[in-house]
Amino acid sequence: MKIPFKFKDVHSCEALVLTCIDFRFWRESLEYIEKETGIKTFDFPSLPGSAKAINESTDEPNDLAMQCISVPCDLHHAKKIIIINHEDCGAYGGSKMFNNDREAEQKFHENELRKARDIVKNKYSDKEIILLYAKLADNKENIEFLEVE
Repeated sequence: MKIPFKFKDVHSCEALVLTCIDFRFWRESLEYIEKETGIKTFDFPSLPGSAKAINESTDEPNDLAMQCISVPCDLHHAKKIIIINHEDCGAYGGSKMFNNDREAEQKFHENELRKARDIVKNKYSDKEIILLYAKLADNKENIEFLEVE
């Protein structure tokens, strides 16, 4: 089977979108980016906990979280960095770590995202960094993406 290659001779992308590996959220994250942000070309690495991986990163050259950021920024010239955390993330222990207090869980993730932004901003101060929290909505029937300031 052959599939047409849409990016022949293209070596730059608009953004880096870092998501969690959780199978329950990455497809919807991809759909959100494609439909709601207007961004059409992006690298899409995933690591357990997204922001958690960045916050636990080291200054070592082989640090996986920072490689997932540096390759799109340095090699593919991404102008934006989008980091997405989500509700009930197993890398953080899931919602049970917050005694199912959804407000406390959301605030925790917002703070994790802000910490990750600060780390990334130290190395890539010229990039626009967008933080998103994927929250379960409508009795867990839908996912709502909230931008974190």
